[in-house]
Amino acid sequence: MPDPIGFEFPGDQAGQWDGFNEPGMEHFSGSPFEHLGREVPQNTIDAIISAPARIYISLDSVPVISIPGIEELKKTIRYCLAGAPNESKKAELFFKNALDLLAKDHVKVLQIADYNTSGVVGPCENGKPFFAMMKATGQSKKSGTSTGSYGIGKFAPFTVSELRTVFLTTVWNDGNKFHHYVQGKSILMSHMVGKKIRRGTGFWGVRSGCLPVDSIEGLPKWLVRADSDKDFTKLSGTTLSILGFAAPKNWQQALATNIAENFFGAICEGSLEVEIQGGPTINKNTLEEIFNDKAMRASVEEQRGEPDKFDNIKSYLRAFTDNLEVKVEETQNFHLGKCRLRILVGEGLPRKVAVLRNGMLITDELSRLKRFGPYKEFVAVLECRNDKGQALLRAMEPPRHDDFEPDRLPPEQRAAGRVALREIAKWVREMLDRHAKDSVSEVTTLDELADFFGDEEEGGFGKQKDENPGGAIVVRQRPVKFKARTATYGATAIAAVLDVDQEEEGEVDLEGFEDNNKFGRKEDSLSKGDKQSEPNEGKGNGQRSKESNPEKLSKKTAAIGVMLKDVRAVPIDEFRRRVAFTPTISGTVMVEIQDSGADANYKLDISNASLGVVNSGRIDSLNVKSGARVVIDIELCERFLGTLRVVVNAI
Repeated sequence: MPDPIGFEFPGDQAGQWDGFNEPGMEHFSGSPFEHLGREVPQNTIDAIISAPARIYISLDSVPVISIPGIEELKKTIRYCLAGAPNESKKAELFFKNALDLLAKDHVKVLQIADYNTSGVVGPCENGKPFFAMMKATGQSKKSGTSTGSYGIGKFAPFTVSELRTVFLTTVWNDGNKFHHYVQGKSILMSHMVGKKIRRGTGFWGVRSGCLPVDSIEGLPKWLVRADSDKDFTKLSGTTLSILGFAAPKNWQQALATNIAENFFGAICEGSLEVEIQGGPTINKNTLEEIFNDKAMRASVEEQRGEPDKFDNIKSYLRAFTDNLEVKVEETQNFHLGKCRLRILVGEGLPRKVAVLRNGMLITDELSRLKRFGPYKEFVAVLECRNDKGQALLRAMEPPRHDDFEPDRLPPEQRAAGRVALREIAKWVREMLDRHAKDSVSEVTTLDELADFFGDEEEGGFGKQKDENPGGAIVVRQRPVKFKARTATYGATAIAAVLDVDQEEEGEVDLEGFEDNNKFGRKEDSLSKGDKQSEPNEGKGNGQRSKESNPEKLSKKTAAIGVMLKDVRAVPIDEFRRRVAFTPTISGTVMVEIQDSGADANYKLDISNASLGVVNSGRIDSLNVKSGARVVIDIELCERFLGTLRVVVNAI
């Protein structure tokens, strides 16, 4: 006679009581979708047998009568409801709602199925992954490099179930044959059946020993992974069926966004792909599109740390992809082994270092890598590429997997953990010094003091004799002799100029113009005796134009009327730069790029630009708005690695 099958809530022999607030669930209840999107894919990545591991997520409506052991589950919920008033109002409302759901004809079931994985390996006995997943508490039977480590993540699916009930179906191979296991689990609360206390956690399956069912006969179609034993070899993996799924609006986008945020590394490397029924498909080809989608961003805005986290990860994704702007550095750390750092310097980046382990984002707030005052805007992604190092990092992670804490290690390993974190942070700083630190000039001209201190040994009015250093200190204001300056373009042109070296930041601040939108006449902008230079005409044909000849080029272009803020020029390669600035006027301007020399600045011909019209080696007819950021990708006609001078003239 076969063993009876059904729901079994074991009796309690010690007079204990399982309250409604199960600690494992409470750990994730604050933001259930965030944790569902982080915890469930961990199991898939840890069980991968061939890349990519695939996850398929669907929401179905199944007949309540098709749920295995449904009448026993209803009866248990009634027992719990009877004792709920002594527990809490929250518990009472939950069990009332659960009975209402099961009184309907259909119930929603969220299914998360993975493929190209080993499944949850059995049998159901202590020491095996299946036992750790379904029956053990605080136990994880995963390798040292796996993403999970505490056995707590298995509670995350229960937090989005209005019945707190989940069925697990898995196909696994013991080396000789494939097995098909199905088992259900409910986390309710202790309850009285007559005078006997029953535990709060119960299992559907073989009643004797609370074991899984290893046959597909008699099971509803939605609960099995294959129609026959012959299909098991092609369908190894696991399906989670979450009963009574609370499906909020746009749940597909919210779940997809959380998965993409937490596992962008694994997805970029082609280790993970996710498809959501009625929602987006997530793979290495669609990841950029997801982080450019405003609806995806809006779906997580109410979550903790959002939407800043979304925006930051969009930047990390740029650093994680292969392109000439990303600088890749590697080191061999004594405790962590091979580590790789990818650095991207660019406009508007958040100055953060993201740390990944096994393709999962762990933190971007690592100790000693939080504040980057003197650095340019950048992002960096740090990975440990060594199994031994990943195992050490994993052992230092708290249950949320969002930090590294050496004190979690055994006493004999704590010193190694601290040294590893300290050394890797020091190396990251050194690499950021190399690629992202602002250079500091030893000599700085303080124009703000020009009214009080004139040029030394200048002749003319106001020259004073040397003061007696032993006498009283006398400070006198001296008038400043302003030097005449020449404009490159027409008399009505107003130019703003900045020398930019490898993305140096600067601001051109000019006084004497009450309204920067009004252009002066020739006599207003040029001093007597200065000659107006003719407009330069570049060839724009890939060759150095005539004006590139030092003998035929006018002297330095001067900043005489417009203030440009936050000017940057990021090198992309030997021919391309990304130029950015914020104008303080609105209108049509002309942009020229020059080689900034010690005595003269020579025009560099532009062959292509992402904005405006390239004419005679310059960007012509560019419309700008005061205060609005302008970012232009330019391509030069010739290879150039030196200091750039950005010249903007109003037309």
